Amino acid sequence: MNDIAAGRVRQLEDANPNLRLRAALDLVTFAEPDALEPLMLALCRERDVFVRETITRALVGLGETPVAPLIHLLEHPDAQVRHNAAHTLGKIGHAQAVDGLLERLRDPNLQVVLKSAVALGQIGDSRAIPTLVLLLEHESRELQSTLVSVLEQFGTRATEPLLAALSHQHWRVREQAAYVLGFIGNIAAVPALVNRLADDEWQVRLAVVHALGDLGGDAALQAVRSMTSDPDERVRSLVARLGRRRS
Repeated sequence: MNDIAAGRVRQLEDANPNLRLRAALDLVTFAEPDALEPLMLALCRERDVFVRETITRALVGLGETPVAPLIHLLEHPDAQVRHNAAHTLGKIGHAQAVDGLLERLRDPNLQVVLKSAVALGQIGDSRAIPTLVLLLEHESRELQSTLVSVLEQFGTRATEPLLAALSHQHWRVREQAAYVLGFIGNIAAVPALVNRLADDEWQVRLAVVHALGDLGGDAALQAVRSMTSDPDERVRSLVARLGRRRS
């Protein structure tokens, strides 16, 4: 490590956050492999969000080298450290991190779960899809919304697990799976969605109508028009709006 980089490493421990930020910015430029250990320590202790994000950038600049130690940090007792590790692994995007991040989807801290899900979407490894789909059962609407966005990133690769989820015992999974299928836009999902128009839960039927409206096509739209007599007013209202939009 050259003298300038060594000086910046020492500044990562300075009490002044502006100096820490400057040091981290310089280490982004240097991409100094010998800075790995102090950067990892700084990632664990740093509480300033701007400094921490710059430390993440410096670690990303080191390529695959930080992956193994970051995976180890996913087991850290401090939830903020686990969150930071998941965030950085997502930015690096290496498939080696998939198993560790999947484990963190069961983390007791919701923010760690959210960040791990996002990281898995950034990595884009299809092995994550079935676990992400089953997590749609979670009662947190924030997590459900995040999972919908993450699964949409996988595109048609997520179609089969989502089609299977339309028969899941929990209505939340069926509901969210329908929304994602609509967003993905794979017309092959239409028959399975049509079969769920008779679901016992209005939330699921509403999501299915949304999805069929997004997918379009004669079969989808004909199925939607058949829902004008649905027992729930919210579903009927959506069917009416879609009918006006298509007319």
